[in-house]
Amino acid sequence: MVRLPLPLLLLASLVAGPALASDLPAPTYRGEIVLPTGLSIAGIEFGGISGLDYDAASGHFFAISDDRSEKAPARVYELAMTLSQTGITGLDITATHTLTGLDGKPFAPKSIDPEAVRVDAAHGHIFWSSEGDADGKPAIYIADSSEKAVALFELPRAYMPNKEGTRGIQPKLAFEGLAISPDGKFLYASTENALIQDGPKADFDHGSRSRILKLDIGTGKPVGEYLYTTEPIPQRPASGSADNGISEILPLDENRLLVVERSYMAGIGNHIAIFVADLAGATDFNGAETIPQDAQPVKKRLWFKLDEGDDGLDVDNIEAMSWGPDIDGERSLVMGSDNNFSTHQFTQFVLFTVPKG
Repeated sequence: MVRLPLPLLLLASLVAGPALASDLPAPTYRGEIVLPTGLSIAGIEFGGISGLDYDAASGHFFAISDDRSEKAPARVYELAMTLSQTGITGLDITATHTLTGLDGKPFAPKSIDPEAVRVDAAHGHIFWSSEGDADGKPAIYIADSSEKAVALFELPRAYMPNKEGTRGIQPKLAFEGLAISPDGKFLYASTENALIQDGPKADFDHGSRSRILKLDIGTGKPVGEYLYTTEPIPQRPASGSADNGISEILPLDENRLLVVERSYMAGIGNHIAIFVADLAGATDFNGAETIPQDAQPVKKRLWFKLDEGDDGLDVDNIEAMSWGPDIDGERSLVMGSDNNFSTHQFTQFVLFTVPKG
């Protein structure tokens, strides 16, 4: 199913005026394309899109599925999208690449939880994150062009769960976002919510103390850590579950990242907020097991937001975001949703353009 572009007046409701990052131009919504749950490619169900990145050399996007090798081996899809000012007018799934471990073998069921992917074109690598293996340990993989893991980034002990349950990532709230710095020297990784020792998950009154980890691509070692405080859950549902956390990050310039905070509230729907986060001036507590209480957090400003039903846009579970090719002198920005392989959801790609400069 392909939906036609909405009126450009949609941006009036998408952009939060007073909170708009003043030096960042407003994006223009161009359109979306939707793929139904149950779509099968060579016998493998398509879906679970949790990360997306554009490879300029091939002109294709790489999209990672968060299937834990249960429906099929953990994998990355290669997508050819036709983008223009009138929207996403075509999408071809050109290939499915199986992710393999350091032993060269596909991952066993439930032994991995893929969440984010970035293409390191300068070194011919693909970086991808896992929220947890069979023991709940997170990882960030370095893979070659055939998607075979060749190394792992070194992660601080603070992220590793202990037997006592007093340290490490919270289940399903680990490395949802990855971003390569514009100079290609660093990889940033964001946790969806706080580590166990840093505080609770986001609730209706308080945000969560997430971490942004800075890794040196040359050495594979951590060189910085920063506090990012998420927003509280926007609305309290009458019943059922609700959450909020970081689902993706994307480089903007040397010190700034775009951060997607994704909320879901039962009976209400999805709320997607895109912030500009400035690391300059934030406390670097690299190597600390617990975030210092006096740590200065990353400064953040709302850029724009997407709410369920905004002028007809049925926004789903946005977990992926990537810059794409230029469109008529503007930068393209593509977001993707994770359908959770649910018949009540769908895979959605949404296109915006942003003026350069």
